[in-house]
Amino acid sequence: MAQTSTRGKQYGSGADATISVDQGADLFVESMLANDVDYLFINSGTDTFPIQESLAKYMDRGQEVPETVLCLDEKMGMAAAHGYFMVSGRPQVLLVHVDAGTQAVGGAVHNAQRGRAGIVFCAGRAPYTFEGELPGGKNMSIHWIQEQIDQGGGVRGFTKWDYEVRRPENLQQIMQRAFQVASTEPAGLVYVTLPREVLMAPMETAIIPASSRHAKPTTPHADPEALSEAASILASASRPLIITAQAGRHPEVVAHLVELAELIGAPVITDRVRFNFPSTHALAAPAPAEADYIRNADAILVVDSDIPWIPANARPSADAAVVWIDQDPVKDSIPLWTFPADILMEADSAKAIPALVFEIREQMSAAQSQAAEKRTIRHGEAHAAIAARRLERAQSLATESPIAPDWLSYCIGQVIQEDDILLNETVTNSGSVIANVPRTKPGSMYGSGGSSLGWALGAAVGAKLAAPDNNVVCAVGDGAFIYGCPTASIWAAQKYNAPFLTVIYNNQIHNAPKVSLLGGYPEGVSERTGNFVGMEIFPSPDYAKLAESCGAYGELVEDPAEVIPALKRCMARIGDGQPAVLDVRLARP
Repeated sequence: MAQTSTRGKQYGSGADATISVDQGADLFVESMLANDVDYLFINSGTDTFPIQESLAKYMDRGQEVPETVLCLDEKMGMAAAHGYFMVSGRPQVLLVHVDAGTQAVGGAVHNAQRGRAGIVFCAGRAPYTFEGELPGGKNMSIHWIQEQIDQGGGVRGFTKWDYEVRRPENLQQIMQRAFQVASTEPAGLVYVTLPREVLMAPMETAIIPASSRHAKPTTPHADPEALSEAASILASASRPLIITAQAGRHPEVVAHLVELAELIGAPVITDRVRFNFPSTHALAAPAPAEADYIRNADAILVVDSDIPWIPANARPSADAAVVWIDQDPVKDSIPLWTFPADILMEADSAKAIPALVFEIREQMSAAQSQAAEKRTIRHGEAHAAIAARRLERAQSLATESPIAPDWLSYCIGQVIQEDDILLNETVTNSGSVIANVPRTKPGSMYGSGGSSLGWALGAAVGAKLAAPDNNVVCAVGDGAFIYGCPTASIWAAQKYNAPFLTVIYNNQIHNAPKVSLLGGYPEGVSERTGNFVGMEIFPSPDYAKLAESCGAYGELVEDPAEVIPALKRCMARIGDGQPAVLDVRLARP
């Protein structure tokens, strides 16, 4: 039986709610309320105003609505929604204008797809009517040129589901479906288009479906027989290895991965899309040894990873057993994906890893346990030796000028706290960040999961909104900073009380293309002449002044002795509520 809603975040009884509404756009707002949306990230146009009018109406009545965050660039808006989802695990809404706004989101769509970010991505649609038949019809010339044959086709390959709303009467049901699909594991992007006629259609009452009865489904357990076989393989392995990338999206799985690694004496290779394993742990595989671990392993457990190794660089031996646990085990959104697996389990790692630990304990002999303990000690000694050399090297760079990347990363590691959230988009200096900035707590480090630069600044806004009590630090290259819509991101951080620190690894070049060029032409003309065409960002813009123009604190550092003091000054500023940008000039590679 339906009940009358008092609106606000009051949906939760498990029953549908009958409500009074004035127009279709009200159903959009009610759907956000029913799904506990905190933020509507918006870059508006001539097609989104019915929703904005509806929000203003609700606010005028004193009714609770999601906070609207104006995103001056659509790409930044998607990154912010991405960052919020990573930290909170709850889909938010991004609203942009028609085809142009959809396209302007650009590579951020790719990052959300590969980062498994649940986002309800909505866009206006050019009106259908043009002779005054319905409210909201075409009344500007752009309404003809903005209409595309298939607006959703531009992003369909990156989404889990897309739909165009055609009638106001079921807008709320379509939106509920959108939230359900976006949040279902593996989470991802959905796309909904909203014509003006639908949003402005007069209405009197509507039924809002109970979100609790249209929620994401439970996740799968591992097949018992496959789990038992996997346990037997890992328990008896002499050189086991664990590889993971996104298991840490469930923070509780981290402790189970640590327990598993210690149980079988397996080093852990982790891609820092999420925090999966403490970087200071004795079994955290150091980067220099990763290829050797892959080649030498006789059993490999892959957990929630899209690309566990690059076959051209290092691959397991032909007789190595590969066990795979993933909720997306065959990667059907990646056209060419051919990694081997002897056991391929479709399962939620948060459920499968504890079950695997239990099963291994049941099967493991005393001799196998003793061998695992010896492996753990041996790997721990190797880890400690590498960590000591790494520390000595970083500290030896304290007076080197221009500033060395490892010194900057070491300094960040000295200033950042355990609970601080670090977003890493330093590209060719990413290894330096991972090696020199210890991360020990679940939810304390993130990467985009994709390859389109310009993610971290917007994601930092979303992360800070999701975790207002935590400091947020994003480390970026100068190219990633420029791609990250700094004006839009820093302005939003200032306006919406979401201060974060940006540390720019400013080497004044697009270094990734340079590295690729040298790999393809190690003795080419570019190398011989030092002429790397179309790559140098020199002379560098003054990013500190750009930050100041947006209301942030900006500082430029060229003296290695000033890095830690500058970082502390910046951290103090964000503690006081002001975004900060530290432009650190590095040696040009």
